[in-house]
Amino acid sequence: MKILICLLLAVMCSSCAKEHNKSSATVGFLSVKREGGLPLYDISFSSNINLQDLYGRGEGLGQASTNLNCALENDSDFSVGNTIERSAYGLIEKSPPGHVQGAFNYVTRAFLSETRNKGTSRRNLSVDELNSILANKTDIPCKVVITAYGYRPYYSNTMHIPTADLLREINKPRSK
Repeated sequence: MKILICLLLAVMCSSCAKEHNKSSATVGFLSVKREGGLPLYDISFSSNINLQDLYGRGEGLGQASTNLNCALENDSDFSVGNTIERSAYGLIEKSPPGHVQGAFNYVTRAFLSETRNKGTSRRNLSVDELNSILANKTDIPCKVVITAYGYRPYYSNTMHIPTADLLREINKPRSK
């Protein structure tokens, strides 16, 4: 009986998430750069709103996660419940000022990876796999996804990363 009551309470509270009533941020691609000899890519972008203080409580306060998620293939369902199989994914950090005047500038250090076993593990994609996946694309779509305690997920407008820029970095000789 206790389990039934707890389950009923959980179901009732899950529908209590508040709407955030925040407009979708306009995010713009600035650059991508591979980090040394690692398969780690710095994706720089700007936003017209402060993504790390979306709810006005202070930077990062009350936010469970603040991520950039990019679909490398054709799955552009960025909803929290969907796992994009092949993606670029990472936490958002503020970058030094100066990229875009009057905007908030961010960088995400992302691995280009494949999600396996229904989201329980990730594997970095090889250079050959990435070249094959991106060969016939002009860009890849990305969204900022923010989750916060007591609120429904927040999604930015779609940002497009030119694949030519990404492939340049993927195929750049590895430094040691």
